[in-house]
Amino acid sequence: MKKIFLLIFLVTIFNCKKNPPEPTELYNKFRNSVVLIQNSYYFKTSLDNGFEFFYTIENDEPVFFEDEEEARLNAGISFGTGFFISKNGELATNRHVIYPSKNNELVGEQINEYLENLRYKVKKAINETQSEQSKLVDLWNEYYDYLDYDKKAKIKDEYSSKKNDVLELEQLLENLNFNPINTITELKRVFLGVAFDDTHVTSINDFKECVAIKKSDDENVDLAIIQLKDKITPQRITTVFSLEKLHSNEELKLNDNVYMIGFNHGFSLANTDNGIKSQFTHGTITQDPDMNRILYSIPTLPGSSGSPVIDKWGNLVAINFAKTSDFQGFSFGVPALQLTSLYKNLFINENKVSKTNELNHFTEQKLESNINQAKPSEYYENKIRGLLNAEDQRDFNTVISFYDLNNIKRYWDNSNPSYDELSQAYYKAWKATEQSSNSIISINKEWERIYDVNLDYTFYHKRSEEWKTVNSTVRFVFGQNEKIIEVYGIDSKTLEQSEASSNDSTTGSFSDTGEYLYVTTFDNPVFELSLYEKPDINSIVRYKCPKNAQVKVIEKHNETFYKVIVNGYSGFVSRKWLKRQF
Repeated sequence: MKKIFLLIFLVTIFNCKKNPPEPTELYNKFRNSVVLIQNSYYFKTSLDNGFEFFYTIENDEPVFFEDEEEARLNAGISFGTGFFISKNGELATNRHVIYPSKNNELVGEQINEYLENLRYKVKKAINETQSEQSKLVDLWNEYYDYLDYDKKAKIKDEYSSKKNDVLELEQLLENLNFNPINTITELKRVFLGVAFDDTHVTSINDFKECVAIKKSDDENVDLAIIQLKDKITPQRITTVFSLEKLHSNEELKLNDNVYMIGFNHGFSLANTDNGIKSQFTHGTITQDPDMNRILYSIPTLPGSSGSPVIDKWGNLVAINFAKTSDFQGFSFGVPALQLTSLYKNLFINENKVSKTNELNHFTEQKLESNINQAKPSEYYENKIRGLLNAEDQRDFNTVISFYDLNNIKRYWDNSNPSYDELSQAYYKAWKATEQSSNSIISINKEWERIYDVNLDYTFYHKRSEEWKTVNSTVRFVFGQNEKIIEVYGIDSKTLEQSEASSNDSTTGSFSDTGEYLYVTTFDNPVFELSLYEKPDINSIVRYKCPKNAQVKVIEKHNETFYKVIVNGYSGFVSRKWLKRQF
């Protein structure tokens, strides 16, 4: 009798063994605790020179705005998924949903480019102002005997005014300098809110406002926790995802069924005539998990970040955070145990967490911007020497390796040159010459990643059948990846120079080969004389010549101008100012 009773008991127990719920049952149980997150924000980057930049990221590219108000009005909007984990209005999601990427490298490049363009404009303004000064000097010198007192006074006043303008512009140029280490990038949040499944969403007012309270400091753990502003989970949320008694990773097996509830593609796909609807997708575990990620065969779209992934029993096993880039149909999730660790503050510094509890004026923990700090000067100088050596060897394959072909902006007169255009430029120059060589005279650092190289270029010119040496100053600009993005010629010294530097005959931007007609001095000018780049008083002023300077006459250009060398600078002056005239 006892045996019969035991047999009946075992059969009853066997027949009562619980089966997992149907997938639709799981979806209906949890769908109302999964929400659509809307995050509206912009970024502010502050430099230690007082400059501020405001921008958003669209299609992985920074979009800059004139001021903070414009940035606020055009704040970027991103969507993601979150799910309730407590009755206190707390929700889990991905860190990158709440703290979007700042794309610092591209931002840094564009800020550097903006400042470099501004420097160029300021230097151009200085050049133009000093050219106007030179014209006043020429007017004074040429018509001095015919000017009355008032006109002389006017010329002096204008000259003084231009000189003050130059000083102000030079101060502005100095103020453009900044130290990348002291750069701060802040996330400025405009709005953070959630919308509930199966509700109509027609405006931002249909989102319930939230506050960011925690985020993982571990880059491998893409998790964050937000909370409804009133700290109360709505009554319509009948089930929250439990963080207790979670499965360990070892309990997950290959081919185990898993399900995800989320808002793939954000609002655009979720929105229906009957309100926003989450999606329920199915897959299997496809790789042995580790503590940082779980791989499963569930296809995802942007917007599904932060979605809960559950097993066949409805247990939370992961939080979706990324899809594989090269293969469709596979995605990664952060193991749920990591969410428990974050929620219970096992790896979170409370001092840092408390700073995240602001909304409209949210400021992230101070970060060092990835406007990457430049390498030591020796690094770039060696790069330049390597390039010039490759040019001397006429080794184009080595030459081209020094350029950033994806980002090169200028090669002499060519804007955004391609590989073929660079190749044509080099081979055209090499075809016209033989045995060319670059001799570096000096390398001067003008700014981070910007170097001016004064050099003598010696070559045998095939057409004229003679050796020539050309002195020039070439500017090399390096990009964020430490390759060259700009090469062009500049005047190493232009405009007004001080008496002290002018009298230093060892400094110059043109070589003095000793081949000249004769040596003389200027014929008692009142002011410093302008040394023009071309035989035209409207051309660029290459140098301001001291009144008592030695003048080496190279050639007579025409009846008005002579080509001369003054303190190592080559250019043109009017013959009337030379003591010896032909």
